[in-house]
Amino acid sequence: MNKPIRRSDRQHTIKLPDGELFQLRYVRPDDGARLEEMFSHASPEDIHFRCLGAVHDFAGKMAEKFTSLDPETEAAIIATTLPESGPEEIFGIVHIAQEHADSETAEYDIMVRSDFKAHGLGYQLMTEILLCARRRGLKAVTGTISADNFKMLQMVAEHGFRSRRTEDNAVEVRVDFAELDARLEAELSGS
Repeated sequence: MNKPIRRSDRQHTIKLPDGELFQLRYVRPDDGARLEEMFSHASPEDIHFRCLGAVHDFAGKMAEKFTSLDPETEAAIIATTLPESGPEEIFGIVHIAQEHADSETAEYDIMVRSDFKAHGLGYQLMTEILLCARRRGLKAVTGTISADNFKMLQMVAEHGFRSRRTEDNAVEVRVDFAELDARLEAELSGS
């Protein structure tokens, strides 16, 4: 059985390449209104990329989903403004979900506010959720990406994911931690 996530774990500050500071922490049940506000900034294109289609009441449904996670099978990390900078705002979220508590694989999903793209926040969130998956004892993380979401495909490739295009204009991606470790070790040893 994998280790459940305690929501108080791993709260820390990150610095983006442009100098912007954010706090990364696990989602709490009281984050609903802040999550709904973040999701209300989503462009139609981002909703399409996130859901591979349109969703009625996207902001409300996503906020409800992420504030009622099962800690045995799910974890979600958010990027928030620092507490000293005023009312807390959420700028991004990343989530993993296992099919059941004994699964060795989890599926990820991620979203950064549409008005705050290209700052490196998504990259930092992806790195953090992969570390979370490793701490849980998972062996792999998977995802499904729209084939025209080039920035996401590039980001997951940079994190070591392998990709396979499907017939329905989607790309299935997967990172196996043992395989990734072996590739990194080979690169470091010059093999």
